[in-house]
Amino acid sequence: MKLSRYILLIILIIPLYLPAHDQKLGTTSSDTTQLFINRLETGRMEGNIKVVQDPRLTTILRRHYEYNRNTILPAWRILIYKGGEMKKANQMKAEFEESFSSLGMEVIVKYSEPDFSTLVGAFRTKEDAFRYKQMLSVRFPQAYLVSSKMALN
Repeated sequence: MKLSRYILLIILIIPLYLPAHDQKLGTTSSDTTQLFINRLETGRMEGNIKVVQDPRLTTILRRHYEYNRNTILPAWRILIYKGGEMKKANQMKAEFEESFSSLGMEVIVKYSEPDFSTLVGAFRTKEDAFRYKQMLSVRFPQAYLVSSKMALN
């Protein structure tokens, strides 16, 4: 019973000392923050960072990279043309590159007997592909999504 009274008393007394402690830290923290902001504004950031790590970590990361370098993942692409004419497939590719070059998406012309296909982009999720398809549908109303594979490089 006495122990619980002492614990209760300590719990009630500690908060009385905390505001004074925070005020002391507040001025130091504010001064440090202002010093850091001044250094950022003037561009005078001094100091060096030295990373010390186990060399085995580098070996593990290198092995992980080599193992996953040639991994094939499921992906989504936007099909803007499918038909029997290679000339038309290349024309659609050029038209896309001219109209949407700012997007920086990969455009490939693929032959799968008996048709040529012009495919745009490589998206990890169907939702991402759908968003871009909506943008492209103004220029390519016949575009639709197709399931594909993508190399992880």
